[in-house]
Amino acid sequence: MSLLGNLRDKAVEAFVRNHEMVKRFGEIQTLSIDSANGTADVSILLHGEASPIKFRGYYSFDTEDSTTYIVIKKITCERRWIDEGLDMWLSSSTLRFPLPGLAGGIAKIVF
Repeated sequence: MSLLGNLRDKAVEAFVRNHEMVKRFGEIQTLSIDSANGTADVSILLHGEASPIKFRGYYSFDTEDSTTYIVIKKITCERRWIDEGLDMWLSSSTLRFPLPGLAGGIAKIVF
């Protein structure tokens, strides 16, 4: 992997690991970033569950007014009822978050 690809992956990983929404629902067990395809595979042990559940996020980056944003286009899950809920929630919108601190600085340099 190139240095730039590695920096992109680190920026996304920092965002996912430190995002309050992820922490609110559970604890990340594994995280795999594929910056070439704009996907993040995350295994999360949700509060109250006995085993981790796999999610896949589809993302891109956008820069506006010197701020870099991560744009989440879609999230899927291996559990059908969660997948259906995510589809209903995100079917007509995207999630857009500014990349703060180091992750934002890396993204500004790289993207």
